[in-house]
Amino acid sequence: MLRYFLPLSFLFLSTAICFAQDKETLRQLPPEAVQLYPTLEDMEGYAVGQYKDYLLIFGGSIRSKISDNNYQDFPNLDILLIDFNENRASAYTNGSYEGSLGEQISATGLSYYQNDGLLYLLGGYGYSETHNQFITFPYITVINVKQTVLSLLNGMDPVASFYQLCDDRMAVFDAEMDYNGDEFFLMNGKFAYKLRPFADNPRYVEEKYNEEIRTFKISKDGAEWHLEHFETWYDLEAFREQYGTLIPERIEQQLQQLQQSRNLSQ
Repeated sequence: MLRYFLPLSFLFLSTAICFAQDKETLRQLPPEAVQLYPTLEDMEGYAVGQYKDYLLIFGGSIRSKISDNNYQDFPNLDILLIDFNENRASAYTNGSYEGSLGEQISATGLSYYQNDGLLYLLGGYGYSETHNQFITFPYITVINVKQTVLSLLNGMDPVASFYQLCDDRMAVFDAEMDYNGDEFFLMNGKFAYKLRPFADNPRYVEEKYNEEIRTFKISKDGAEWHLEHFETWYDLEAFREQYGTLIPERIEQQLQQLQQSRNLSQ
């Protein structure tokens, strides 16, 4: 199902679109995207892919007011396509993607990184109809952003542009993800699940991965993708000694913030 969202008035200035020209990974949405799809202002935990003047938004949760003093988070069950050429936002339901693919791209707390036209979605937390409970998804989904955008614009199913790899070590959400041109890095994050989610007494279990870093590579052999050279680092000093200047920017920022916190607590 496709839905369009057009603002009553929208002044589009091409110079205002703040896509990073030197990096593909978009961490902050331009204000124009929120103007075209105002619900984005109440969303968090989503992943963003970009191709030319288009944005793709996957997953995340929507904070909605259900009474005067109560708010509740609901999953985003649509793939959002922000089209700055036509000043239009479109929503494509995830309902046509069965099983683990549809479940993960509806998750919140997704870690993501875009490189060379491919968007890597990792983990996330949400409801799994397959498991009949809330889980942390153990998947990496690789998405060809250009092909997905073009398929949606032409009314075609983009599922051929997705490849999903299952590995329990990828079951993490709310983690910081970065890439140094050779290896992927994940820092911090959580693992959680909720049993009997619709009962009066659901059981929520959460484990935090504070001060932990995971490093790994993703390679492609023909049509198959592989996770390789996975390692978990608990000793951050040893990690810094090993990687030095090869530590990517966002992980370096997290390490510096951690060190500042330690200094303040002493």
